[in-house]
Amino acid sequence: MAAYPFLGFKSSIMKKRSTSLRILDSLAILLCIVTFSPLVIPKSEASPYLFGIPYSMWMGFLVSVLFIVLAYMVSIINKEENHAD
Repeated sequence: MAAYPFLGFKSSIMKKRSTSLRILDSLAILLCIVTFSPLVIPKSEASPYLFGIPYSMWMGFLVSVLFIVLAYMVSIINKEENHAD
Protein backbone atom coordinates (compact mmCIF):
# COMPACT_ATOMS: atom_id res chain seq x y z
CA MET A 1 0.00 0.00 0.00
CA ALA A 2 2.92 2.34 0.67
CA ALA A 3 4.04 2.00 -2.95
CA TYR A 4 0.69 3.38 -4.13
CA PRO A 5 -0.23 6.33 -1.87
CA PHE A 6 -2.79 7.64 -4.38
CA LEU A 7 -5.07 4.60 -4.04
CA GLY A 8 -6.78 6.00 -0.94
CA PHE A 9 -7.36 9.30 -2.75
CA LYS A 10 -8.79 7.52 -5.78
CA SER A 11 -11.13 5.51 -3.55
CA SER A 12 -12.35 8.73 -1.93
CA ILE A 13 -13.04 10.28 -5.34
CA MET A 14 -14.93 7.18 -6.49
CA LYS A 15 -17.08 7.27 -3.33
CA LYS A 16 -17.92 10.95 -3.90
CA ARG A 17 -18.70 10.22 -7.57
CA SER A 18 -21.00 7.37 -6.58
CA THR A 19 -22.82 9.54 -4.04
CA SER A 20 -23.20 12.37 -6.55
CA LEU A 21 -24.62 10.00 -9.16
CA ARG A 22 -27.12 8.60 -6.66
CA ILE A 23 -28.27 12.12 -5.79
CA LEU A 24 -28.67 13.01 -9.48
CA ASP A 25 -30.53 9.75 -10.14
CA SER A 26 -32.87 10.48 -7.24
CA LEU A 27 -33.50 13.98 -8.58
CA ALA A 28 -34.29 12.57 -12.02
CA ILE A 29 -36.75 10.05 -10.57
CA LEU A 30 -38.37 12.77 -8.46
CA LEU A 31 -38.61 15.04 -11.50
CA CYS A 32 -40.22 12.22 -13.49
CA ILE A 33 -42.82 11.72 -10.75
CA VAL A 34 -43.51 15.46 -10.52
CA THR A 35 -43.88 15.64 -14.31
CA PHE A 36 -47.09 13.60 -14.20
CA SER A 37 -48.51 15.21 -11.07
CA PRO A 38 -51.17 17.93 -10.98
CA LEU A 39 -48.37 20.38 -10.25
CA VAL A 40 -47.26 20.24 -13.90
CA ILE A 41 -50.44 19.06 -15.62
CA PRO A 42 -53.46 20.82 -14.09
CA LYS A 43 -56.57 18.66 -14.02
CA SER A 44 -59.04 19.75 -16.73
CA GLU A 45 -57.79 23.34 -16.75
CA ALA A 46 -56.47 25.35 -19.65
CA SER A 47 -56.94 28.79 -18.13
CA PRO A 48 -53.58 29.53 -16.50
CA TYR A 49 -51.58 31.34 -19.18
CA LEU A 50 -48.18 33.00 -19.05
CA PHE A 51 -47.53 35.43 -21.90
CA GLY A 52 -50.29 33.80 -23.93
CA ILE A 53 -48.84 30.30 -23.61
CA PRO A 54 -50.63 27.63 -21.51
CA TYR A 55 -49.17 26.85 -18.09
CA SER A 56 -48.71 23.15 -18.90
CA MET A 57 -46.57 24.05 -21.92
CA TRP A 58 -44.32 26.29 -19.81
CA MET A 59 -43.98 23.58 -17.18
CA GLY A 60 -43.21 20.97 -19.84
CA PHE A 61 -40.47 23.21 -21.19
CA LEU A 62 -39.08 23.74 -17.67
CA VAL A 63 -39.09 19.99 -16.97
CA SER A 64 -37.24 19.35 -20.25
CA VAL A 65 -34.60 21.93 -19.39
CA LEU A 66 -34.15 20.40 -15.93
CA PHE A 67 -33.67 16.93 -17.45
CA ILE A 68 -31.03 18.36 -19.81
CA VAL A 69 -29.22 20.00 -16.88
CA LEU A 70 -29.28 16.72 -14.94
CA ALA A 71 -27.91 14.81 -17.94
CA TYR A 72 -25.15 17.38 -18.37
CA MET A 73 -24.19 17.09 -14.71
CA VAL A 74 -24.02 13.30 -15.00
CA SER A 75 -21.78 13.62 -18.06
CA ILE A 76 -19.44 15.93 -16.13
CA ILE A 77 -19.24 13.50 -13.21
CA ASN A 78 -18.58 10.51 -15.48
CA LYS A 79 -15.98 12.31 -17.56
CA GLU A 80 -12.87 10.18 -17.95
CA GLU A 81 -9.37 11.06 -18.99
CA ASN A 82 -9.28 8.29 -21.63
CA HIS A 83 -9.99 9.56 -25.11
CA ALA A 84 -10.54 7.56 -28.27
CA ASP A 85 -7.81 9.38 -30.24
